[in-house]
Amino acid sequence: MADIRPFLLKPSDSLAEAMARVSTNGEGFAAVADPKRNLVGTFCDRDGRLAMLRGVSLDVAVEDVMAPELTKLARLPGKLVLDNGVVVDVVPRDRAPVDAMVMAGGKGTRLRAVTGTVPKPLLSLGRSTIVERILGRLGKAGVNDVFLSLNYRAGQFKKRIGDGSAVGVSVKYVEEPAPLGTAGALSLLPAKGADLVFVSNADLITSVDYARLFDFHRSQGGSVTMAAATVTTHVKFGVVHAKRSGLLERMEEKPQLQFFCNAGMYVLDRSVLELVPKDTFFPMTELLDAVRAAGGDVHVFPMWEKWVDAGSPEEFQQVLIDFATGEQT
Repeated sequence: MADIRPFLLKPSDSLAEAMARVSTNGEGFAAVADPKRNLVGTFCDRDGRLAMLRGVSLDVAVEDVMAPELTKLARLPGKLVLDNGVVVDVVPRDRAPVDAMVMAGGKGTRLRAVTGTVPKPLLSLGRSTIVERILGRLGKAGVNDVFLSLNYRAGQFKKRIGDGSAVGVSVKYVEEPAPLGTAGALSLLPAKGADLVFVSNADLITSVDYARLFDFHRSQGGSVTMAAATVTTHVKFGVVHAKRSGLLERMEEKPQLQFFCNAGMYVLDRSVLELVPKDTFFPMTELLDAVRAAGGDVHVFPMWEKWVDAGSPEEFQQVLIDFATGEQT
């Protein structure tokens, strides 16, 4: 690799800068090095996300969250080449294939004003549609086979997307005889395929690199990984905090609260599909409960990237404005 600068971080770089760097370099990891490229530590996308779950600020220095153990280079989703401790090259690792199920069977009732004749996933964003944008990003993340679950206006999807070659994936269509829920449609997948299955709603707008989600799932070693978006809400009243005795402790005037919320994207070990009943409405929440009851682990992948569930005409209009002004790509 001729230019390794995209894979180098300074110990003083912020966590936000580090997350952006490992996102834009396309491999999800970087070396933390001094000015002479002597390796100080390593940082991968997973490190940043786990720090977010611990409540670490994105303003902290990367040296506070990096892995300093230089002997643990195998933890990275790629290989750093060293010469007497100096970083001289980066070699990406081959990643195992991932199948994808994209749920496009909903009627988009919250956007009925604009989806009366066109399903929400087929609404245009620039030169593409919402679902084609998802499919194209899956192709760039190394996904080849995508199963598109359809119900409402299935023919429009088939006419627009075809075999998926225009967006870099192979699309196969599965049609729900009746709505089966987010997890129920997984019963329509073939028994054999890639070891991992990515599941997503077809109407999500996000800048996340799906490859980072796949790497995170592999490194965590659980049965399921659920993506969680950072959502901020404003309380329009003053919030009162009182002690059990009834004494006022403190007040917050119209606070801004931040939560991790279900982002509608999941990575599953294929063996999890055995827990999905046939021909039954089965929401993802019940599948996650079944996985945990069977002794499997469900991990959370916190997102710092943009994520929008444009459920109302006003929200979708804002998305269009963001694309027109370049704030969303």
